[in-house]
Amino acid sequence: MTEGNVYDWLQRRPLLLDVPLALVLALLGLVVLGEGHGIGWAVVGVANLALLLRRSHPALAFAVVSVALALRVIPTSNLLPGDLAFLVALYSLAAYDPRRGVRVAGLGVAALGSAIAGLRFNAVSGRTPGMGELVFTFMACAAASLAAWALGDLKRARLQRLSDLQDRAERIEREREQELRLAAKDERAAIAREMHDVVAHALSVIVVQADGAAYAAERSPDDALARSVGALETIGSTARDALTETRRLVGVLRDPQSGAELAPTGGIDQLGDLVSRVRAAGVPVTLTVEGAERDRSVGLDLAAYRVVQEALTNVIKHAGPGASAVVDVHQAPDRLRICVTDDGRGAASTDDGRGHGLPGMSERVAVHGGTLTAGPGRTGGFEVLATMPTKEQP
Repeated sequence: MTEGNVYDWLQRRPLLLDVPLALVLALLGLVVLGEGHGIGWAVVGVANLALLLRRSHPALAFAVVSVALALRVIPTSNLLPGDLAFLVALYSLAAYDPRRGVRVAGLGVAALGSAIAGLRFNAVSGRTPGMGELVFTFMACAAASLAAWALGDLKRARLQRLSDLQDRAERIEREREQELRLAAKDERAAIAREMHDVVAHALSVIVVQADGAAYAAERSPDDALARSVGALETIGSTARDALTETRRLVGVLRDPQSGAELAPTGGIDQLGDLVSRVRAAGVPVTLTVEGAERDRSVGLDLAAYRVVQEALTNVIKHAGPGASAVVDVHQAPDRLRICVTDDGRGAASTDDGRGHGLPGMSERVAVHGGTLTAGPGRTGGFEVLATMPTKEQP
C-alpha cells in the first residue's frame, strides 16, 4: 500500500487516529498527576475523551476541553502532558468548524488561557513571579496556541480546495455527459431524417408502381403482363435499395464502432440514378448539372442529394398525374444552387400537414449555411430552390 493510499485509508477511519491519541494523552496526564487527585483524574479523562468528537463536533470538543482544563488547575497548577489536549482541540476547531466567528473565538479563548497559564503555573514556586516570567510563560503558551490554530486553518483551507476541486470535477463530468447526450440526440435526429428521406422516397415510388401495375392489369389486358412485370421489377429494385439504406442507418445505432460502410451514400454524382428511378415511377424528369465538379464536403454533397430526393418525392406524391419535373444543379466556385420545379398542381395540391420533408430540407440546408425556399412556381406547379455556400463561412 502506497503512502497516499495509507493516508486516504486513515482519513476514512478517523477513530483509528483519534482513539489512540486521546488514550495516550489521558494516560500521560493521569500518571503525572499521581494519586490523591480524584477530581483531577476525572477532569483529565473527560478532557481527553472529548477529543473523540473533534472532527464531527469541533466546537463542542473545544468547549469541553477548555472547561475541563480550567477546572484542572484547581487541584494542581502543574503543567501536565495531558494539557496538550487543548492544542489538539484548538487545531481541530480551526480545521473542521466552518464558522469563522467560532474559529476566531477559539483563538481568543487560547489567548485568555495563555494569560491564566502565565499566572497560575508560575505560582507553583510559592513566590510572586516576576514580570519576565509572566511574559515568558504567556508568550510560550500563546505561541503554541497560535501555531496549533494556524496549522488547523491551513488544514481547513486545504480541505476546502480539495472540496472545490472535487465539485469542479463533478460539474465538468456532468457537463461532459450532458454534451454527449445532446450529441447523441442530434445524431439520432439526423438518422431519423435520413431514414425518413430514404423510406418516404422509396415508398412513394413503390405506391406509384403498384397502382400502375394494378391499373395495367385491369384496363389493358393486351399488354397487362408486360406492364405489370416492369412495374413489379421497379418495386423490387426500389424496395431493395430502401432496405439497404435502412440497414445502413440502423447499423449506426447498433454499432458505433462501425467503419467506412456507414459513410453517406448520396451525392450529386448519383443524381442520375435517382432521376432514373423517378422516371421509372412514371414521372418525366429532366436533369441538368452545370459547372465543373468542385471539392465539397461529404455532408454538403449528401445534403444536396437529399434535397433533390425529397423534392422529387413530393412531385410523385403531390404533383398529380401527368406532371413532369426539372432538376437544375449549378456548381459555382463559391456556392451550389439546386432548383427543382414541376408543372403539377402546385398550391392546389393537398397536404395532410404531417410530413417532415420541407422542414427536413430546410434544416439540412441551414446546417451548411444555406437557404431554402419552397412554394408555387412563377408559371405554375411547385418550386424548391436551395442555395448553399461551398466554402466554410468565417
